[in-house]
Amino acid sequence: MQNSNEEAVKSDLLDLASQYKNLTKAQLAEKAVNIATRQIVTCQEFKKPRIQRLGKYWELYDGKTSKKLRQLFNVPIPVFSGMVDTLNAQYDTPIILTFKEGDAADYFKVQKIQGAWNMEVMNTAQNSKWDSKLRMARKHAIMNGRTTLEYTASSDPEYHSDLSVINLKNFNFQPKGGLYLENHLFAGTEDVERTEDELKKGALSGYYDKTQVKHLLDTASKSNYLPDSDHDMGERLSRFKPLGIDPSNHSYVGQAVFKLVNHIIEMDGQRWYLCFHPWTKKWLRFEKWEENNGLYPWVSYATHEDDENFLSKSYSDDMYSASDAIVAMFNQELTNREKRNFGARAYDKDMFKDVRKLDEAMHRPDALVPADTAGGTKAIANGVYEFKVGELAGTVNLIDWISGTLGRNTGANDLAMGDVTEASKKASVTFAEQKSVSKRIGWGSQPFQDMMADLGKRYIFGLKDHMPAKMGIRVLGEGGYDWDEITRLDLSTKKDIDVLISSTDQQVQDSEIKAKRRSEALSLVDPMTVNPQKRNEEILRSVGGYEDEEIAEFLDLQTYQDRKALAKASECIQMILRNEQPLQWHGANIAFIQKIVDFANDKRSTLGEKFQILMDFALSHNEIARGNIERKVADQAALQAKQQIAAPTESTADNPGMSGGMSRAMNIAEMAV
Repeated sequence: MQNSNEEAVKSDLLDLASQYKNLTKAQLAEKAVNIATRQIVTCQEFKKPRIQRLGKYWELYDGKTSKKLRQLFNVPIPVFSGMVDTLNAQYDTPIILTFKEGDAADYFKVQKIQGAWNMEVMNTAQNSKWDSKLRMARKHAIMNGRTTLEYTASSDPEYHSDLSVINLKNFNFQPKGGLYLENHLFAGTEDVERTEDELKKGALSGYYDKTQVKHLLDTASKSNYLPDSDHDMGERLSRFKPLGIDPSNHSYVGQAVFKLVNHIIEMDGQRWYLCFHPWTKKWLRFEKWEENNGLYPWVSYATHEDDENFLSKSYSDDMYSASDAIVAMFNQELTNREKRNFGARAYDKDMFKDVRKLDEAMHRPDALVPADTAGGTKAIANGVYEFKVGELAGTVNLIDWISGTLGRNTGANDLAMGDVTEASKKASVTFAEQKSVSKRIGWGSQPFQDMMADLGKRYIFGLKDHMPAKMGIRVLGEGGYDWDEITRLDLSTKKDIDVLISSTDQQVQDSEIKAKRRSEALSLVDPMTVNPQKRNEEILRSVGGYEDEEIAEFLDLQTYQDRKALAKASECIQMILRNEQPLQWHGANIAFIQKIVDFANDKRSTLGEKFQILMDFALSHNEIARGNIERKVADQAALQAKQQIAAPTESTADNPGMSGGMSRAMNIAEMAV
């Protein structure tokens, strides 16, 4: 009896959990749109007070201050923006992301993935520009307390990736989802603008649903359409109205623009991707989310982590009130000085009948003002009264104290801002402050490094999902960086790839200590008992601080002079791999031929028929290389002969400068004497 009850309960739970199993894709999409719309509105209402407060921070950063009552001046001195920029400069340290193999057999595969990553980060295309976008992400984090990046990869029409900074006001999340975005039940971005022409092209290509695009365009053309009977709901969603061709609108673009939403929602334990238009509640694309191994395309970090709050505090929360007070006090001081210099006065109208002359006397030199003293019974001093304005003492000292205290507590102190330290500070105190700032930066940069690790994981997933069969990359070899190719087989590793994050500033600090110790150790070791190449490499890296590419060039004794030939060989290899036939290079030498032959032998198992093409192309340069070598040898011999002729030969005679006979005669004469 108990077993039958348990089976019945289990069956009921399964039926409840799979409430969407009998729905068609269109019906499921409609339900998803309704749920997602409510989620967006809920998130917007949740973060609305926060967005309003952050707006004040950005206004003060941009130098916009509200006018205060009865205050003549409104000068926005850059206290707040200076501290924000200082913090941004402190945390703007290059981050090195290194992929580490989980199994020794994956070493060469991981090196290729590392090479592909390095090329991605250094890409200056508009969709990449990693350095610029990471700087902006740090700034958003300092101002807002949280920043979000979106990384996507695509293979249409060819492999490419895109990194974007998402503004907090355009990012939706589960309000009580907690610190980690991956734990949220939904997330998405809004204000994704698409023109009518882009929607039509997307429908024709199959990216958007054709029927839904038609419904959207038909519905959006109705100016009186409201998406919900609730008027408040209509107001909340009004920002998604299509932008028309109203010339008076500052957003005029000449055609209708639709504000779409990219949303990922969890239904029945499965994440679904939904692209829809909230104003008309029309979906354009709906499918299971399987990109990035099921992970969100967004990565995020908070400057002040709070495990229960996604929108935690920011540095600006600490600095805004005090900075605003400093601006207010500064303007009060200016206003007070203005009143003292041009203060209000009262005068006796019976004594000074011509008020114009009295007023002009305030600025006209040697002015004469008629005064009626009633036959000397009235004193002129009693005819004018000046309203006194009190002096504001200690404003400068108070501003300095607030700035110093605020800087010490946030990390944006005079030391970090590049100011000269106070003369009263001893060297030990300054060193302690430097160490304190360094520790604070190291602690504050940890969330950013965790986010970079998440980006690295999504990069690998993007390669696996969208990379073509093969792709050219640059990897570090024995003689420096060289061209190679990564294939989809290289993405199949025995174990998961580890992602290691390190800061270059921290590496420099650590290397300075290690360099001294290693230099002392190498000086104590007998050079004849250790590997000389390893010893030279360690000296160049630890003591000299050279990069791996420079070290490889230092230790390359054979091909360093042949860099032009090696570069040309790499170009020819790439052309052959693209099924193009390169022309013979008449500057070929042994290094050129050897480069192509070595590449063909190393990749023989994967090249197929291209192996023989590479070998034939390389060997076709034998005669050219032989002729170039013989000509070079002849030129060097001729140059040496010319140098020997040009150099004066030292005379072997006993009396230099005299002929041989004359020299011998002189010697005989000297011997006779």
